[in-house]
Amino acid sequence: MGGRRQEIIDLVNREGEVSFQQLREAFPHVSEVTLRKDLRILDAGQYLIRVYGGAKSISSTYTGMASYYMRNTRQTEEKQQIACKAVRLLKPYDSLYLAAGSTCGAVAQNLPDIPLRIVTDGLETAMALSKHKKAKILVLGGEMDQETMQMTGTRVFAELESLRLDYAFNGTLGLSAEYGFGYQSVHALMMTQQLRRHAEKLVILMDSSKAEEVKAMYNFETKHVDILISDDNLKKETARALSKDHVTVL
Repeated sequence: MGGRRQEIIDLVNREGEVSFQQLREAFPHVSEVTLRKDLRILDAGQYLIRVYGGAKSISSTYTGMASYYMRNTRQTEEKQQIACKAVRLLKPYDSLYLAAGSTCGAVAQNLPDIPLRIVTDGLETAMALSKHKKAKILVLGGEMDQETMQMTGTRVFAELESLRLDYAFNGTLGLSAEYGFGYQSVHALMMTQQLRRHAEKLVILMDSSKAEEVKAMYNFETKHVDILISDDNLKKETARALSKDHVTVL
């Protein structure tokens, strides 16, 4: 990349964080509209992180956020396939939980702007939902996990306890034929268990690369899941095994 956008990257990396006013002063002959477009493109390309009122360099942000952005670049085509399948389940006025994570973030980006009631514990998911004007969005409170960009803690569970949902979309570390869907922490497992109690349909989003023998410390049995949504590369034998546990595979 060269030209003005490379100069913007160099400026942000040098300063760590710049305000939009600083950008205007650095590029006095460039319109405000063009500069804002530059920031959107550079943020989408992960050259910097666009924030309210300006931009930050990737290296100046929390390690957890940078890690999240790195995960967001993996299996992008598969995540888009999953997202397109997921949104087809929804109809106006449905209520749903949409978890933190890059796959659920892809669902948020692909949601049509229809009346929905959406609950999330993911900060990036909430940001992706901000463009939707007809949806009502509830962000669960708590402490921020910088690795997952997720709200955690007892307050999250307390707020979820009072809700009733049509769908709960959740991710997973992967699938073990013996133990089920794996999770990285007690919190993630307990969240999945609570979603099972409060949603009519528990939907797991998982790209096919995770459908191997995964050894996770915390596991959730497949028989408690209603729907698995994966990409088109999911092995037929995996789908057949899940069907025996009455899991619908899309």
